[in-house]
Amino acid sequence: MKKSRRPVCLGIAAALLLTACGDGYTGGPPTGPSGSTSWYDVSQPDGQDPPWYDDSDPFWQEDTSPQDIPQQGGQDLSQLDTADYSGSFGSYTTLTDPSTGIPVMDVLMPYGWTAQVQCDWSFVSTNNPCIASVQFTSPDQQVAVLIHTSQDYLESYDNTGLFPHQDYTDMETYIVHLAYKNAGQVLDMYFNGVLGTGGTVVSETPVPAEFQSFLDQTAQTFLNTVVDGINQIGGGYGVTAQASSCEGTISMRRYRFTSGGQTYMADAATLCVAAQYISPSYGINFVNTLWVVPGIMVCIAPDEATLDRYSVEYEMICSNMVIRNEFNYAKQAYGNYIRNMVMQQQASSIAAMTEAQAQAYMNDYDSSVSSGDSGYTSDDWANDWSDYIYDRNEYTTADGSTIKVGTEVDSVFQNGDEFYFGSKADAPLGWEQLIPN
Repeated sequence: MKKSRRPVCLGIAAALLLTACGDGYTGGPPTGPSGSTSWYDVSQPDGQDPPWYDDSDPFWQEDTSPQDIPQQGGQDLSQLDTADYSGSFGSYTTLTDPSTGIPVMDVLMPYGWTAQVQCDWSFVSTNNPCIASVQFTSPDQQVAVLIHTSQDYLESYDNTGLFPHQDYTDMETYIVHLAYKNAGQVLDMYFNGVLGTGGTVVSETPVPAEFQSFLDQTAQTFLNTVVDGINQIGGGYGVTAQASSCEGTISMRRYRFTSGGQTYMADAATLCVAAQYISPSYGINFVNTLWVVPGIMVCIAPDEATLDRYSVEYEMICSNMVIRNEFNYAKQAYGNYIRNMVMQQQASSIAAMTEAQAQAYMNDYDSSVSSGDSGYTSDDWANDWSDYIYDRNEYTTADGSTIKVGTEVDSVFQNGDEFYFGSKADAPLGWEQLIPN
């Protein structure tokens, strides 16, 4: 549940419930005249029952005990008629790659929604050899939320003009060459080719200054890491790199686009981090820009009113989704395998990811080691970015984890691993109210 780079324990302990009559008594179990420890012993000294005792009442049956008395507490979500409440409900769940069995994402799932996971383990990259695509669908089938995980590309050209950049996939080096695009251009590409055509920007949300500052720092760190890595590994082969520039961009837009002959509205957000460096080769300087898209989030609806009506659910998903460390580890392990095959000039013999291979990787997985211990990765960026771009309140849950909720939500209530977001007056009885941090 908690936005952390360590595995998250999603099983929240149930709240302690008090029995109807047991709270506050400290003198031990009461005894009757005969010394019985039965707390409901009502017999008179002559052994006769008092006139007010009714042995037909289940309350006075011999198998009754304090533990049998109904406890206080909230009903489970499955016992509620959610149509009676004005707010939204959600519960935490873990989404798994159906092809390998590897946990991909923890997410706060809106009640009644479904999710489908598809993992493409054939993406040409040693850093991100798998792109997970998750589609969440509303109960009425009117709205879909799409999340695509981290992907990376390379733009490359020389300073003489002899070798201009070309878009292509190099299977020998396992790199996708694609001209650099900032965050807004990435979204334009999605709504004019990937998801549909005719994408036009209806509105755009300004980037908060504090988040741009965070992006600038992240881009600079990324550039330093790339250059240092090339010089350390490639130095022995005569390959060097000089830092040139870096950029971090983010885009939050509303689009109108067409797909399958139908017009749709969509809210979308993404960010892009780019590092440009110069590598000299045979007297020519090659300008390389390695750019990463840590995640793309899209909410699609048939019209603007429907899109607005489901804004809370969209933010619920995006604000609280966390890429699992197991997924990051499997990607890194598979990427290392691919990298070794490329170094041995055996890229044509790279084996496709299988369930057996994935499980072999996971046999070496140590859950006590954070993915962040090996460097702040693009998957970590994806996990953290909503902390900066949205106006959120953070709440501490019963197990000490945190959830993030838009400030437009009046109140948040919890019952186990289930949550209610809405008016305090309309909250389910017995659920615990959470207070903003």
